[in-house]
Amino acid sequence: MQINQLKFCTLSTLLLSVTFAQKSHAATMMPPILFQVEQVSQWFTGLFDNTKQVADNPMIPQITMSNCPVKLIGSDLMENTETVYLEQTTGGFPFRVRLYSFFSNNDSQVTISISRFLNETSLFGLCDRPESEQFINATNLDDFNCEVNLSFVSNTYVGTNDPEGCSTTFPGGKVVSDIVIQPNSIDSLDSIFDSNGNLLFGTPITFNRIEAVPEPSILFGLFILSGLGLGKASKYD
Repeated sequence: MQINQLKFCTLSTLLLSVTFAQKSHAATMMPPILFQVEQVSQWFTGLFDNTKQVADNPMIPQITMSNCPVKLIGSDLMENTETVYLEQTTGGFPFRVRLYSFFSNNDSQVTISISRFLNETSLFGLCDRPESEQFINATNLDDFNCEVNLSFVSNTYVGTNDPEGCSTTFPGGKVVSDIVIQPNSIDSLDSIFDSNGNLLFGTPITFNRIEAVPEPSILFGLFILSGLGLGKASKYD
């Protein structure tokens, strides 16, 4: 009886050890880069505002941000690129519209390429239009382009282009962007410097999701299964 109890305890300990090892392995594995591109663009998509932040600090302007996936017509995009239209409004008036392109050209980082438009007013309210009308012509993009590299850290995407930043509309100036993207929030800080390196403006904004987070792709489920050794068929099955 004691031997059987000892065997049971030993087996239980072994199963717990294996289960813990599998969970730890899954938690520390880096998701495939193509999954990261899809996931972070989904987390970036939706309706957000900074109401909670304004409640704590009324000096910060109330901002609503509407982001939706769009088709870019007439451009040779890198394969597996996700394009998202961003529109920020305050007081009901759009003040910042951009095209965000999510892609990767290596196995470790996702890159966001941020583009401006030649004619912004024609795009206002794009996310409220029927899906068939949610497209952008590449001829409406100007030459400005700014990139931010993202790294996956503990179910969060963290990015910055410090110290180089990107050029601004005034000579010699630059804007340094920092961003943290989570399933239901986006923390954004654009620090604007003059030609002498003096900080002119930089207010961190915390956007919280108003709508539900988009459904995750089945790809990550398959990724976890393969990581646990469940996605491969044994020759003894």
